[in-house]
Amino acid sequence: PEWASVSLGIFMCLECSGQHRGLGSHVSFVRSVKMDAWSTSQLQLMKQSGGNTACKAFLERHGIDMTYNSSSIKDKYDSPPSHLFQQVIKARVEGTPEPTELPEQWKSSTTRTDSGSSSNDCNNNNNKNLRSSGVGASGKYMEGFGSSPHPCQEPKPSRREQRRKMILSVGAAVGAFAVGIAAATKAKQQRKNVGAKQ
Repeated sequence: PEWASVSLGIFMCLECSGQHRGLGSHVSFVRSVKMDAWSTSQLQLMKQSGGNTACKAFLERHGIDMTYNSSSIKDKYDSPPSHLFQQVIKARVEGTPEPTELPEQWKSSTTRTDSGSSSNDCNNNNNKNLRSSGVGASGKYMEGFGSSPHPCQEPKPSRREQRRKMILSVGAAVGAFAVGIAAATKAKQQRKNVGAKQ
């Protein structure tokens, strides 16, 4: 393997590294083994993790099915047991006691409901804050990306507004098509005129 997740202390192939990058660096901080420069603290995290086997065993012990294609990468690695494993690795590097459970503020933001959806899904309006978590994260709250509200918090447009937007989109498409036809017709006419003059 030529890729690694520093946060989880595991090595992976190129395909998996792309999926891990998609989780966000607060969940899985991905580095190239050969192409990236590694800090001393990143190397310590990798050494103290115990590697892929230790990560897999820890997550399985905490109820995560780690068999290939059993569940999504997100379900495996953006889960309370995975965040706990990250905190265990961090504690090992810092020489502090290893935590046995996540702090309350992290558990409440990532717990699963009976329906299987995460508590920060759009269907659950009770949890309006998203949380940053992972190795080195301070667990601070943020809303959406940048200063924009989270999509779950934006008001849903009325049916009338949805229809209006759809009509405008169709109108724009028809207009663009008409302009294209007019330009093609004009170019064809110009070619005809040039051919007639010769």
